[in-house]
Amino acid sequence: MPWSTVLRVSIAPRIGLLLIIWLLAYRDSVTELVTPGYWDSVAGQSSSLLVWTAPAVAACGAWEGMRVRQARTLQGAPARTFTGVSLAVLSPTLVLGVLAVTLSLGMLLPQAAGSPNGTTVAILALELLVVAVHIAVGYVLGLTLPRLLAVPVALVGSFVWMAYPAAMNVFWVRQLNGTNLAECCQLDQVAAPRSIVAPAVASIGLLAAAWLVTVRGRRLRPLAPVVLTVAVAISAWIAHPLGYSAAESRSTASRTCSTTHPQVCLWPEQRDSTQDITTWATDAHRRLTAAGVTTTAQLAPRSTTPTSDEVRALLALSALPKDIPACAQTGEWPGSQAYGPLSVWLTTTAGADPRTVASRYAPPEVDVAQRVLEQTPHDQRVWFQQNVETLTRCDKQPVLDAGRL
Repeated sequence: MPWSTVLRVSIAPRIGLLLIIWLLAYRDSVTELVTPGYWDSVAGQSSSLLVWTAPAVAACGAWEGMRVRQARTLQGAPARTFTGVSLAVLSPTLVLGVLAVTLSLGMLLPQAAGSPNGTTVAILALELLVVAVHIAVGYVLGLTLPRLLAVPVALVGSFVWMAYPAAMNVFWVRQLNGTNLAECCQLDQVAAPRSIVAPAVASIGLLAAAWLVTVRGRRLRPLAPVVLTVAVAISAWIAHPLGYSAAESRSTASRTCSTTHPQVCLWPEQRDSTQDITTWATDAHRRLTAAGVTTTAQLAPRSTTPTSDEVRALLALSALPKDIPACAQTGEWPGSQAYGPLSVWLTTTAGADPRTVASRYAPPEVDVAQRVLEQTPHDQRVWFQQNVETLTRCDKQPVLDAGRL
């Protein structure tokens, strides 16, 4: 059949126009979740748009299957094989799926830097596999279900499978449809291989089950649910250790660290800002040391292009305990009242813009810290040392008014 005829009778070009408009409308909501400059994050976030792409192509596949059944193309002794006929009628839908995946990634490309790696290629391959499976399942539904049910069932079923697992507390289920990669990645993370392999196995199992349903003769059809069940079980076993996350820790071998105090360690995506980050961290360290504050010996910003205030705040807050005391889990913890004022005082002392700091904390906490900053350096040091101690115990009240020390 000529391509012009295939395109004319296919529903894919019509649905494709709506799908592209829909994907473009979601661009901003996805873009803001990307870690700028990091390919793993760009590719991972593009997978979130499968929630819309998969149902659209599944509905197209169901329509084409229904049209083939009505035309009785596969009955009798056709000159072409089932696969040949199916690929011919599904080709526009397959092209639509590839274009949608390409567009999903292309919208986020301005936030990527450098060259894509093997993980990016694997994520894109998974997205294409998921799209192909939804087309195939939709096509089989079109061949088997009544004409009034095929398209609605394919559309709604595909959407439920792609969207609903994200709301489930059974974490491994979230990993099976290919969209949970949107939970990846911060700069210190990479996509876990399990988060790619698990949905790939589930997709292959679903594809195999769909194929068994279409096999002529009834001997192999009962194997379809068996194959699907085995594939899902294997996928669940692969995904279970991941829990909610699709990421794992990134190897620190790719980081470079300075010889300054504190030592500043940066990922390749941050290296264009090395000089600024090091200068800000060194100055903040000098200010805090002069105030009698001990900070972390190694600083590793998580933003691709951190600002001066972010770097100074990160170093300053490293002086506070990371965990609440055990006693706070069973009783009162008076020291919790000191956390805000201490944070404001530390970040301001480190050289952060006071207006930026004030916008991030409650006004009463800012007022307490501002009154302390008006005291002598000695009194400020005493105030900090006495109040920071209350963050690690429950039997001591903070003294937030510097005049009462």
